[in-house]
Amino acid sequence: MRARLVGIMVVVALFPLGGSASANTTFTFHGSGWGHGIGLSQYGAFGLAQEGWSANRILKHYYSGTSVAEMSPPAKHFRIGLVQSRSAVTIEAVGGRMRLTLTSGKVIETVPSGGRRRIERTDGRFRVGAPGTTGRLWGSSGDALRVTRLDGGSIHLAEWGHTLNRGRLELAGASSSRLHAVAIIGPQAYLYGIAEVPSSWPGATLQAQAIAARTYAFRKVASTPGQRRSDCACALVASTRDQYFIGREKELGPMGDRWVAAVRDTVGRVVRHNGNLITTYYSSSSGGFTENVENVWSGAAATPYLKAVCDPGDFLASNPNRTWSADFSDATLTSRLRSLTGSIGTITRFTEYRLGISGRVKTVKVVGTSGSKVVKGWDLRSALGLKDTRFRVGKNLNVVGKIREAYDEQMCAPGRATSAQRSIAGGRFQEFQRGRMYLNDATAAVTWLRGPVLDAYLARDAHAGSLGLPRSLTRLADGGWRGRFDGGTIECSAGGTCSVS
Repeated sequence: MRARLVGIMVVVALFPLGGSASANTTFTFHGSGWGHGIGLSQYGAFGLAQEGWSANRILKHYYSGTSVAEMSPPAKHFRIGLVQSRSAVTIEAVGGRMRLTLTSGKVIETVPSGGRRRIERTDGRFRVGAPGTTGRLWGSSGDALRVTRLDGGSIHLAEWGHTLNRGRLELAGASSSRLHAVAIIGPQAYLYGIAEVPSSWPGATLQAQAIAARTYAFRKVASTPGQRRSDCACALVASTRDQYFIGREKELGPMGDRWVAAVRDTVGRVVRHNGNLITTYYSSSSGGFTENVENVWSGAAATPYLKAVCDPGDFLASNPNRTWSADFSDATLTSRLRSLTGSIGTITRFTEYRLGISGRVKTVKVVGTSGSKVVKGWDLRSALGLKDTRFRVGKNLNVVGKIREAYDEQMCAPGRATSAQRSIAGGRFQEFQRGRMYLNDATAAVTWLRGPVLDAYLARDAHAGSLGLPRSLTRLADGGWRGRFDGGTIECSAGGTCSVS
């Protein structure tokens, strides 16, 4: 479904300048964020909660045009795939006994606390015995094997790596020699074991995550006939293919009671669009702007609630992926992209980008010494192990520092960055689709210059001219604008006529 703690701006920098590569060229990828960048950004939700946003407000921001309402679960129990298509599994009774029963009604045995059993799928039957023993065959091809917790105990499944402390375990035949391990668990109990964000995070973030996770699960369960997908005999798998479910370890882990409280406090609450459950995609970090789903995944249909939105909470000091970089040699790139590009020689540059709203790459032309190939952004990301599809060649377009703070306050209104940040005498500036943002060290303020004031400023040599650096830009009562600078003022009428003083 998504990538874990779980949207990044990736910039490919080529050296030497001029766009062509020579021997031993290094390509530096600069980026921010981690994940697919669709829907809710978990670090973004963290930042917005710190700003006082409620869970409902957070969700309605990331999922456009939606509402949060209560509804009953689509089933009394959910089928959660813990491991799939294994020849055998090993289970252990923890803190209580466990009972093994065939679905045909035959009780195999009751295992004492601390006891372990290896269960192997053989010729369409189950071979059950203590590890290291031959065991005994049970059941027929139509049977499944149920493992029930007794005395308030839990079931540890070695191949899953976690412990089930709610519901029961079912071992279902995947074939005559393979089995699936499935948790049969109530909707709230399932959510208690979801480990998508740290339990120490702000309460509103935990509640937003709980509602998003519940919505995702309800929709999956409701849309899966009999809750039996062919790959798992389940409605959802316990990995990030759906949602990361670790059972007992989440509830009893550090500050797990806070996560359980968030699930309880939001019981029944889901996200809907036009009265229907939505698919609540989410990822760790958007890098500051989410993206339309169709601009990320090839073939995905445009979806009204999965639209690009500004993510002003994402740039947190605690976000380990708010900025990052990774280096690749031209030889490594050529080798790792060959399956996508074919034989185009040694890669020299990337050009002709088709971008989404956030700047994520839909396609890009990869140029080599003997040819070129247009590659999908998601395919390139996968081949190189990049953290997102938001990249450009030869520029570090990350928006950081005080300019980033002001950019977020403007809810990304300047648009995508079109240049790197540049140091100048007395400050810094960065260019955007709609204007420039200047940091004036003397005032410690950032000014977003645009429109006719910026045009007049550029005509007078901008920061290199007599006006110096901007101090403010103000909208006038008549619809015009006034820009104040270290060395004077530019005032423009609503019609665009400007005067300098």
